[in-house]
Amino acid sequence: MVLSVLALISGLAFLRYGFEILFRIRLREEFTRYGIPGIRNFVGVMEMLGGAAVLLGLAVAPLGAFGAAGLTLMMILGLIVRVNIHDAPRLMVPAAGFGALNAVLVVLFLSS
Repeated sequence: MVLSVLALISGLAFLRYGFEILFRIRLREEFTRYGIPGIRNFVGVMEMLGGAAVLLGLAVAPLGAFGAAGLTLMMILGLIVRVNIHDAPRLMVPAAGFGALNAVLVVLFLSS
């Protein structure tokens, strides 16, 4: 039950956010602010693929673990970018929270 709820939260959130990265002007401007506008499309696609993998992991656990591990890594890298540009700590909370959530999902998927 816990695995299903956490996977739905993560998977749906990353599908939505990945889509927004690809198509929202505000997020295009954020990647410019981060100093990495050239990888915006890559990040958007990877977030959507990771979200889909987490959701499909409810049927194929190794796929879910793989997707959650990739999303955990992306959130760690996102935190590093935010630290390097001296963002306020409050702006780092979502990445830290989703990084921790996906790290937990890796363990849950591997133990299921």
